[in-house]
Amino acid sequence: MRLSLGITALGSMTASYFMTCKSKKKEIEGLKSRIEVLSDHFQLLNHWLEIKHEGKSVVSYFEEMEYCHIAIYGMAELANRLTEELSGSSISIDYGIDRDISCSLARIDTVYFPEDHLPETDVIIVTPYSSFESIKMILEKQVHCPIVSLEEVIWSV
Repeated sequence: MRLSLGITALGSMTASYFMTCKSKKKEIEGLKSRIEVLSDHFQLLNHWLEIKHEGKSVVSYFEEMEYCHIAIYGMAELANRLTEELSGSSISIDYGIDRDISCSLARIDTVYFPEDHLPETDVIIVTPYSSFESIKMILEKQVHCPIVSLEEVIWSV
């Protein structure tokens, strides 16, 4: 009887150990993914700063593409930088789009859910560009305008 209790306890400990290892592995993978996103953000923001120091602006991208009215998907920090860059320019930000329309970081007054009826605009700029393809698939069901990643905008200037 004692032996079977010991084996049962050992089996339970082994299962617990493997569950902990699996959980830690998943946590590490999540952290690696986050590091990749932050590294991409660094590269993008560094290039954006370089073009600003050259006296250029992302405004030129929108003017060249003849996009006078834009919407921005993602109401976090990159959207705020884009909003600041376009402030005082000929480019009008019509509205924002986000899964969390109560986002406290948003600097755009009118924000819609991606599933809402979205007003017409010239282009939608997706700021969480690491998720661009999946976001684009959702938005294509809602709008008939081009959907472009912020990464494309910045690296095109």
